[in-house]
Amino acid sequence: DNDALLEVGETWGYTAKHTVTQAEIDSNGGGDGALENVATADSNQTGPDTDDASVPVDRRPSLNITKDATVPGGTADAAGEQISYVITVANTGNTTLDGVTVTDPYADAGSIMRGADIVGDNDGLLEVGETWGYTAKHTVTQAELDSNGGGDGLLENVATADSNQTGPDTDDANVPVQQRASIDIEKYVSIDGGATWEDADDPMGPIATSGANVMFKFVVANTGNVTLTNASVTDSVFDLNGAAAGTARALGTLAVGASTEFQITAPWTVGQHVNDATASGTYSGGTASDHDLAYYYGLIDCVGTRTPGFWLSPNGLTFWDGTVGNETKSGPEFADGELLAFNNGITDGPDPGNSNKEERYILLGDYNGNGVTDVGEDTLKMSLALALKVIDASQKPSQDARYVLGRDVIAAWLNFEAGNGAGGALDPNSPTAKMNQAIDWLQQYADANHDGVADFNGPAIKQNTAAWQGSGAGLHTALDEYNNHGTINGVAYSCSADDHLFVTMLTRFHEDTLA
Repeated sequence: DNDALLEVGETWGYTAKHTVTQAEIDSNGGGDGALENVATADSNQTGPDTDDASVPVDRRPSLNITKDATVPGGTADAAGEQISYVITVANTGNTTLDGVTVTDPYADAGSIMRGADIVGDNDGLLEVGETWGYTAKHTVTQAELDSNGGGDGLLENVATADSNQTGPDTDDANVPVQQRASIDIEKYVSIDGGATWEDADDPMGPIATSGANVMFKFVVANTGNVTLTNASVTDSVFDLNGAAAGTARALGTLAVGASTEFQITAPWTVGQHVNDATASGTYSGGTASDHDLAYYYGLIDCVGTRTPGFWLSPNGLTFWDGTVGNETKSGPEFADGELLAFNNGITDGPDPGNSNKEERYILLGDYNGNGVTDVGEDTLKMSLALALKVIDASQKPSQDARYVLGRDVIAAWLNFEAGNGAGGALDPNSPTAKMNQAIDWLQQYADANHDGVADFNGPAIKQNTAAWQGSGAGLHTALDEYNNHGTINGVAYSCSADDHLFVTMLTRFHEDTLA
């Protein structure tokens, strides 16, 4: 009845509260897993009476680790580059944690550093709700780039956090690998035996005169960020490895930034030369390759062959009309002067200034140019008037093949006399050999009385006869090629004055020589 006397039969009620402390949870309720509370009742008339109430302690120790990575440019693409990691460890449970550790086998030795608590009091205990911060670094290795991060294109890094109260927790941070495989080849040309080198990537390149010691230098460099294995060089023209052109020359392994070089001496060739060198190397992602062109112009000692049409033209005719000094053209691609007077000497002919063309002649096969047939020479004399008739393409009576070959040999002889190379008589395919054979053929079919003077009397030789088909046709083909291109069967004995590139290079060479 609330009269403050606990009368017989009465029951009083009380309430009480206890605020759980972190220490109680941390101690697991003193060690037995329960929070025990004893209440005591007493009065003036009795002794004390007690009763307890126990509440189980629910400890939930937990931590969480997170890891993030940053790298310049967003990718791992250079050995020695550093990846920076930010690691956080948070107490996500209800129990204070001690003995907290962070391990990372991928981090550089000694690079894991704990900073100030992100949330906390820096007392060395990872208390409930606290978050600790760490930093770490990893230095990218060449092996990691070469293997493309072990093959999956990622540098994967796992960090582990642990404590005395929890099991371990892990988190990873991945950085993509960027392989930039690159190889560079530079090919240099030397026309002076290696004293100087030119990176001649474009036509026409340096001018190499006949007989020049032409050399090529190949410089190969690994310009990428991965090691290249099985590196090699091939060339479109030259043998680099003791076999045919295009056979690879092995270079082995090229480390990043490494380079190697080698040289070869190549046979000189006439005209515009170009060859293409290709370097390649393999890496885990495939093959890297590069190529480089090298040019030079092989300038043969010549003034340039001319066709029969040129020698009959007003410009060409002035070089072999027997009149000295009336030449209308000059330059490195033209003869130096009168060919008829100079090369035949007019020893038993008219004075060069004589206007009577009937008395002027050419002496085919007169290689020393003295105007007479010397011992050992096989010549055929032809008056200028007849030579002009023969070389005129329109003057081939009844399609007489003698005029076809006569036209060829006259132009070839004038080309030789003008200063063009014609090879030697011992070379059966040379212009000299072909002219000698043509002279013999004309002696048989165009010198009716066999007095060494061409007259083109006697029966015409048709192009379907054995006389022509047996040898004349082949001589025509060879000498026609020489007159048009300076070659026979593709072999250069001279050069063509109708080749614009040749004329350009010849002029440049003479200008450089005079400079």
